[in-house]
Amino acid sequence: MTIGDIIKNRRKEMDMTQEDLARIVHTTKATVSRWESGDIHKMKTSMILAVSKALNLDLEIFFYAEEVLFPDEYNIIQAYRKADEGTKSSIRKLLDVKTTEV
Repeated sequence: MTIGDIIKNRRKEMDMTQEDLARIVHTTKATVSRWESGDIHKMKTSMILAVSKALNLDLEIFFYAEEVLFPDEYNIIQAYRKADEGTKSSIRKLLDVKTTEV
């Protein structure tokens, strides 16, 4: 899930339109639409703070690269990293994930 998806989903959970969010954070509906479609790399710090407050979102989500991991996804990754090679191999086989050379 991208940051734009999180903004959109949270806005809808709060029963807000794009216009509502735009009015609250003092921007335009078009800007909110661009954020939700993934164009957030130009977001000013003041706007990140305003959106975070308006949608009651943790500021940390704005500082992930592109994808946001939910706690269960993070825990799965951490468990995988700690697993022995046999377990990792089984997981890759189960998920049909090919290994890549680094």
